[in-house]
This record gives sequence, C-alpha cells and structure tokens, in this order.
Amino acid sequence: MTELYEENFKKVSKYVHATSRGHEAIQIAIGMQLLPQDYAFPYYRDDAMLLSIGMKPYDLMLQLLAKKEDPFSGGRTYYSHPSLRDDDKPKIPHQSSATGMQAIPATGVALGFHYKESLSEEQQEVLKQARHDSSTPGSSLNGFVVCSLGDASVTEGEIAEAFQMAALKQLPILYLVQDNGWDISANAAETRAQNAAEYAAGFHGIEAISIDGTDFEESYNTLNGVIEKIRAERRPFLVHATVPLLNHHTSGVRMEFYRD
Repeated sequence: MTELYEENFKKVSKYVHATSRGHEAIQIAIGMQLLPQDYAFPYYRDDAMLLSIGMKPYDLMLQLLAKKEDPFSGGRTYYSHPSLRDDDKPKIPHQSSATGMQAIPATGVALGFHYKESLSEEQQEVLKQARHDSSTPGSSLNGFVVCSLGDASVTEGEIAEAFQMAALKQLPILYLVQDNGWDISANAAETRAQNAAEYAAGFHGIEAISIDGTDFEESYNTLNGVIEKIRAERRPFLVHATVPLLNHHTSGVRMEFYRD
C-alpha cells in the first residue's frame, strides 16, 4: 500500500496521508488482541493496526480518496482518522485530526468504564435494559481502552491531563506510544527531555514499560501480559515501543526536507 501511495501520491492524494512503514510489528501486535468490547483511539500512522482488526486495504483507500463509500465517515475525515461501530470490531470514536487530541477523549471512555463498573448490580441491569445491550463475542472479558500516540505528541499538555486522571482514578487504559525518534521534521533531541516511559514514571499509578516495537514476538507477548492485567486489575499502563521511521513523515512533509 505504501509503495502504491508513493507511486501515485501526486495524482490521487489531494491531501496529506501517512503510512505505518517501520511501525507494522507493534501495530499488528496490538490490533490482533483487541475485542469488540474494547475501544481504540488510533493515531494517523496506524493503518497497520486498522488492517489487523479486520479492515481491508480497499476500506482505507476509500477514505484516502474521500469517497462516499468510506466506512468511517463517508469521505469526510483525514486518512487514517477512523470512526467505527462494527459489531465484530473494537469501537473507534470519531476524533480530531489535531495531533495528540485523542488522549483526553480516550481517557474519558476509560472513566466511563470506571463509572459503570462502580454501579450496583441493580443499577447496571437498569442501564443495560435502557441501552438494549446485547452480548458480543468475548464479552465475558472486561473491555478496556487503547490510546495510540506518536512520541512527539507526548510533549503536549493534553497528554499530561490524560495521564493525571488515569493515574488518579486508576482507569483501564493502555497508552501505546510508538517512538520513531521524529516529530514533524524535528528529531527527539530537539523536542523532548526524556522518552515517554520516563515521562509517565512521574505519574504515580501508571506502570510504564519500554520494548522493541520492531520485534513482533516481544511486542505481542508484552502487550498480551499488559492487556490481561488491565482487563483484570483495571489500572493504567503505558507501553513505549521504539520503531524506525522508514518513510516520510507524511506525503506533505517529505524526508528529504529534514533528513538524509
């Protein structure tokens, strides 16, 4: 898909698109483990994650070309800014195209889980009847939220607000930070004093782990253990995955503009 986009981007892509090249292993490792009762907040480089939850390349191309058959928004949103409520896939609420803005809504969904689980059995039954809830595959497991982020977005204030509430309320959320060492045309040394795991360690109550995001086996197994703990213990984690940026930042910010 990346090669196809690169060959044709001047002819067919009239606005910015990104690809997951270099990030595929960690994205597929998380996507394969998400269930229909989970909520996902991908970021703009997460097309491999979308494919691994069951989307088709054609679905993503419909959004790329702003077609009315686009399954996310009828061609109204940026490439890889999905929104989805399929019964057999994790739920993906609509989100802003501004970088990092998904962190607060994602944490809000986790707060919703927290609130619902605090209700009495009688209150939960009333809520279930009012919403006409039905069972979904794997519904015996508690749902959780995954918020996917690029490393540079962690320098933004919205992320600090989200981390603070997740730590304070002990929310069932995974912040998955894909660290390729680059912001939009600036490298890590120019934009941050520490990586995401080191930063999250300052928020007491968030357990942070660093892994090699290019090693699929390590990524899958680490995420499997983390997800099991979130489902059972209902507390926040941050997984910091190091990956390379093997392509341009986006079609609008070509690598030759800022690196060799």
